[in-house]
Amino acid sequence: MKKLSRYLAVLLIVLMVASLAVSCKKSPSDDDEAFTDSVDSEGGNTEGGSGDGEGGGATGGGGGNTSGGGNTSGGNTSTGTGDHKEDQGGGVPDDEKTFHEEGSYATDSDGNVTDTKTDAEYDEDYRYQESITNDNGFIPDEEQGLEKSERRATEASKYNFDLNPLINRDRKQNKEAMPSFNLDDTGFVRAGTKIADLKGKTVTFFTADNFAAWSYRNEKGETIDEWTWFSNLKKEIGLNVKYTVKQHQESVEAALQAMNTGKDCDIIYSNHVVFPSSLCISRSITEVVNINDLGSSPGVCKNTMDVAKWGNTLRLIAPIGVVDVIWYNQTLTQELNLSDPHLMWEKGAWNWDSFRKYMLSVPDTNRNGEKLVAFVQWVSNASYIWPSTNGTPRIYIDAEADKPTLINNWLNPKTLEAWDFITNVCNNVNYGCSSETSPGNQKEHLGLYQGTTIMSATMYTQVYRDTEYSKNIQINWVPYPKSGSDTGQEICQYYGFGMLLPRTTKNASNVDIALKFMELWATRFTETLFDNLYTFEYYSFNYMQRKQYFDFVTENVVFALAMNDFDGSPLQSETKFFDCFKGDATYNVKTEAEKGANYVTQYIVESMKFGQ
Repeated sequence: MKKLSRYLAVLLIVLMVASLAVSCKKSPSDDDEAFTDSVDSEGGNTEGGSGDGEGGGATGGGGGNTSGGGNTSGGNTSTGTGDHKEDQGGGVPDDEKTFHEEGSYATDSDGNVTDTKTDAEYDEDYRYQESITNDNGFIPDEEQGLEKSERRATEASKYNFDLNPLINRDRKQNKEAMPSFNLDDTGFVRAGTKIADLKGKTVTFFTADNFAAWSYRNEKGETIDEWTWFSNLKKEIGLNVKYTVKQHQESVEAALQAMNTGKDCDIIYSNHVVFPSSLCISRSITEVVNINDLGSSPGVCKNTMDVAKWGNTLRLIAPIGVVDVIWYNQTLTQELNLSDPHLMWEKGAWNWDSFRKYMLSVPDTNRNGEKLVAFVQWVSNASYIWPSTNGTPRIYIDAEADKPTLINNWLNPKTLEAWDFITNVCNNVNYGCSSETSPGNQKEHLGLYQGTTIMSATMYTQVYRDTEYSKNIQINWVPYPKSGSDTGQEICQYYGFGMLLPRTTKNASNVDIALKFMELWATRFTETLFDNLYTFEYYSFNYMQRKQYFDFVTENVVFALAMNDFDGSPLQSETKFFDCFKGDATYNVKTEAEKGANYVTQYIVESMKFGQ
């Protein structure tokens, strides 16, 4: 008995010494007094989701209770980080990073995620050594809290914890009509308009397209698309939203007619097809918003507002993340033993050359013997997106000009070089182009969720696809790759959804009401987009992955004008320019662009007359 007592006493002393040693050892976060863990119950590893979701329009989506097993995550690497110097790998140097052991990631001084994978987890050809698959797991409600490392990353982001569109405090998808963020203290509207001020007011506008742009599911599991949300605002906050469904140019023409005849039109709703026509009938918002507080509103993309300036004035209010990037089947990439594009991007090796090599490495068929499409994109998107990767948008807004001005870059050597690059790639792979009337329903797009398409460059890849195959794969993204020239840049392309103030309004006192509604709309749009990235069964992005996407799109968005896709212009009838982007080497893109350059100039002149 005495021996047992002595043994227990010695054991107790050893435990006390060990406990003292551990308490004296500092953790990586101990030096950072700004980050505290005040809610112990919020612990737990939560790399997945349990919220419902659904798809609708261009950015809707969802997909049951999901968890992204083996997902990649990361952040801004060499582009868009301002003053950060680059190391040889194209990323942020180690001495400018803060490493977080618990979350297995690093952040730079701005809070952007810079590294998420160790060298041991991939080989020299940028192939992951772990399995990339979606295990469709379920995360119980009690495990939905934020991990300590994720709370730290949230607090270090550009918005404080309660104004971060990436995630809510309880880590659950917002299923309510109103955003999870307080919009009364943002200072966005200079007049100080509050949400309560919208009660009893009416805003009127025409939609820019014939489908709702975003959606979510309410607590009952019902689909609430953007248009239903408009109607529900009367019940929620007493705001009456009167909208008329119009598509593209008809929308702009209807708004112009309303203005000219003194009818109600409080907002111009625009998208990528109706620029610059909608801008031509808009007014400046520079004097009615607080320019210094643009970044305080959680759902408004300041960078997009800047790139869409018109006559050196702010015109546009746009959501965050409404951009084109390149989506790909990461699980299939691994199964085929190909280099992983996302990993190449994270490590600073994503460019025209690595993109070309990846495309050419895709086999003609998948393992089931089915034809495998290497790449799919809309031909019009291809024509205006790719030049920006070489630093020269094909047609862009001169934001510094004293009056509204468009620059035609069609014959710029860098523009032609970019077009020549992408058409040559597409001419040498199994390529799919899109011309369908129903968004995202062409088989090449659907193939991304069926194992028959490996990479797709379109916003519509986020339309929900309920297939058994999609429940067991991981979809990931990369920016459009940069060229090897000094002006090359990794980009995301602004997709165009946004709201503007019309040049004249019947009720001038409604301007501030319209602005507050536009801020509310953008914030709810942004939140549903990031919620859906979290709940899509084939995305299942954890917090770090969504933060990576957020960091990149808020800092690297570019905007080249679609110019109504030149419908009915001589560019389509007199040249074969757009046929060059269909994976067919019959026509040379440089030759066809030279034929069409003058038509483009004429088309710009006609567009600039709109509404004058």
